[in-house]
Amino acid sequence: MTALGWSFVALLAANLGRIPVIASGQHSLPIILNDLALAAVLTFGLIGIVQRRRLALDRITVAVLVFALVGGLTAIAAVPRFGMPVSQLYVSLAYLLRWLFYVGVYVVVINCGTAGDAARLWRALEGVILVFAAFGVLQAALLPGFAQMVQPGAGWDLQGHRLVSTALDPNIAGAMILIVLLVQLAMISTGVPTRRWKPLLLTLAVALTLSRSAVLALVAGGLIILFARGLSRRLVRLGAVVLLAVLATLPLLIRFAAQYGKFSADGSASARLITWALAFRAFLDHPIIGIGFNTWGFYQQRFGFDISGNASYSTDGGLLFVAALTGLVGLSIYLTMIGFLIVRCRRIWRSPAAGPAQRGMAIGAVAATVGVCVDSIFLNSMFAALVMEILWVVWGLTFLAARDVEAPEPAPARNAARSLVVSPSLQTG
Repeated sequence: MTALGWSFVALLAANLGRIPVIASGQHSLPIILNDLALAAVLTFGLIGIVQRRRLALDRITVAVLVFALVGGLTAIAAVPRFGMPVSQLYVSLAYLLRWLFYVGVYVVVINCGTAGDAARLWRALEGVILVFAAFGVLQAALLPGFAQMVQPGAGWDLQGHRLVSTALDPNIAGAMILIVLLVQLAMISTGVPTRRWKPLLLTLAVALTLSRSAVLALVAGGLIILFARGLSRRLVRLGAVVLLAVLATLPLLIRFAAQYGKFSADGSASARLITWALAFRAFLDHPIIGIGFNTWGFYQQRFGFDISGNASYSTDGGLLFVAALTGLVGLSIYLTMIGFLIVRCRRIWRSPAAGPAQRGMAIGAVAATVGVCVDSIFLNSMFAALVMEILWVVWGLTFLAARDVEAPEPAPARNAARSLVVSPSLQTG
């Protein structure tokens, strides 16, 4: 788990230094520094699993493997159905393997982690995202057009003073930040002492992305927290501080957002309507197994769309995108996977044996998952590697909490573990 904690530092590099490895026409599969760090973590994790001679595969892991199998078969089936070249099939399967690669961090956590590791892992993850957000705030103020500055000609949209941090994309940066922010808010709601500057910094960072998807996802996740916990004095106090800050800076935020057409039906909004309609048509045409995992670009060609660049090989729509690619079969499996998480987390936050941090982590995991699903309606963040890693780590921490709550150890050992999980280092970071 020490290697995993240190590997989070690589998240700070995010999309800097992307190296295209697998390429097909205008489509490429890049490797980033975070991929290399995660590869080292998976190697250490595999060694630990072999030494223990025990591999834990929970229901979520099984659902993941079944979804990957279905996704692979649908991609293979796209070769005769759409005349997709075999070389392009390799790219589709490579992205599926990349998705599984990032799922591997969850497998490492549930097999090698303990209740005592939860504090250290959360503290490391939270700290990295706080640094990521703090740099993003400075970048938004002092380094406009940061993506074009560090990667000229890479195809990033012009972003001006929007926060992109090292993700180089405001929507991806917003999704990364909101996961940790929602867990922080959930922990505040369960009584975990948290330094208020942390959620305030992350809230400011989300606002500076000017990402409508991230803001809507934050609202959706917040409603999940309220549903699970109701209003609490802590949340009310924090909400009052945030509201006062928003009111004080509202004129500036409105002028800032208006510069980027965030109050109008701009081109990006119109483009999303087109892609949603096309994704829905793909689902209606192929409702059982979809058009094939990561074959979106080839499906678009049938309607005369230009498929140059990586962005054209995925689309907005969230769960609609999953349905379009893998049909009702794949969508059902994906929803089952999320359902397993929700059931587990609900048991944790309703258990009298759970501590405040464990309840907060469980509620935050569900809120963050719902938030990412909502965010993916406007951005394909459910399959964005940097977002996936953060979310899978949070899911893994709920496994450790559930194991501690539902399978009690002898009293002395259990109390020692609980003191770590609810320690100030976890609560305040």
